Amino acid sequence: MRRPHVPTLLLVGVFGRLPHSAAAILLTLHVRNGLQMDFASAGLVTAMLTIGVAIGSPWRGRIVDIKGVRRAVLPSIVVEAGAFGAAPFVGFQVLLVLMFVAGLFSLPVFTVVRQSMGVVVRGPDRTTAFALDSMTTELVFVIAPGGISVLATAISTTASLLLVGALVVFAGVILMVTNPPTRSSQLPSAPREAVDDLAAPSHPKDASSVPAITGAIPVVPLPQPQPRKRRFMPWLSISAAAMMVMALGAGMALAGTEVALVGFNETLGGGGDTLWVMYGVWCFGSLVGGFVYGALSRKFDPFAIIIVLGLTLVPVAFSLTLALISIALFASGFFIAPLMTAASERLTEAVPERNRGQAMGLYGSAMTAGTAAGTPLVGVMLDVGGPTVAICALAGVAVATGVVAMVLRQIRRRRRRMASS
Repeated sequence: MRRPHVPTLLLVGVFGRLPHSAAAILLTLHVRNGLQMDFASAGLVTAMLTIGVAIGSPWRGRIVDIKGVRRAVLPSIVVEAGAFGAAPFVGFQVLLVLMFVAGLFSLPVFTVVRQSMGVVVRGPDRTTAFALDSMTTELVFVIAPGGISVLATAISTTASLLLVGALVVFAGVILMVTNPPTRSSQLPSAPREAVDDLAAPSHPKDASSVPAITGAIPVVPLPQPQPRKRRFMPWLSISAAAMMVMALGAGMALAGTEVALVGFNETLGGGGDTLWVMYGVWCFGSLVGGFVYGALSRKFDPFAIIIVLGLTLVPVAFSLTLALISIALFASGFFIAPLMTAASERLTEAVPERNRGQAMGLYGSAMTAGTAAGTPLVGVMLDVGGPTVAICALAGVAVATGVVAMVLRQIRRRRRRMASS
């Protein structure tokens, strides 16, 4: 927390994620109560927002890389805030279009915060910084959905949607004012480092080590032809692709679990308070896990963490009381923040600094795509086999994702060994 920019980044992350974390449940309530339509229609509106985010995130991240934070954020403030501001006053068909456009231009909060955190924090402190960001994210997801649902029920969904639009403007203005550094060259120490680099000798060897006799000068071999580099996403190595696969599975497992808990709540005959207890315990487990992970000096493999996360979902599937479900959810939630932290670290290390905005955007899109796919699939499983079958399937998705990512990593290592030999 004593590092420059870190407290500001955490604050920006909190305010920037508030509107997005509240949007899904708010849109559901608006379509159901405001437009008097069914849950399928509500799910379609939420899906349009999610698809827009999935398509737009890499593009927004690319703009951050090329044009900087301020020029990337300004269109988001205008378009996304305008979409949520108009949402209460339009019909269903127009609402679908508005939410898709809002998703396309959604504030690149995740991209900017994680990319900047990877720049301003170095070494072992980076683990702690990413863990703190994951913990604040969990706090947002504990507070925002419940708070916005109370506001929408007590006052109206119209006022709530306007509030979300205002929060988008507020978060965007904070991003533009603070203008977090997304490259090392933007840090205050960068000019001094540049001078040191320019002052270094142009030849890697000291001049005294070069033979003075012309005939003794070694013959320089001709450069070997280099393989052609891909113009489209040249940074997307097998290692980075494995991270995208993991993000897809994580989004599917986590979003699917949220929906499956609704099925568990109906099975237990509970009301809204019971559902929020389950959500709260799950998020609190993630908060504790993030605190513990951030305090550790050792780094853990995100692919192993998602496998463990999947295994801890199995006890949730077979819990028969609220107390047992809460215990199992705490254990499962304990690994969520560490997974997000370890994944951000690994992606930061695998991608060059100049491409991290696009990489973080694609990572967010992969997770969003998993969310968009997982939610309706779990809904079908709940109708067919109930919450136990749905949770077991999600556990299998998480484990399979980790295994596939590990296989991709092993392929990369094998190629490196073959190239070196």
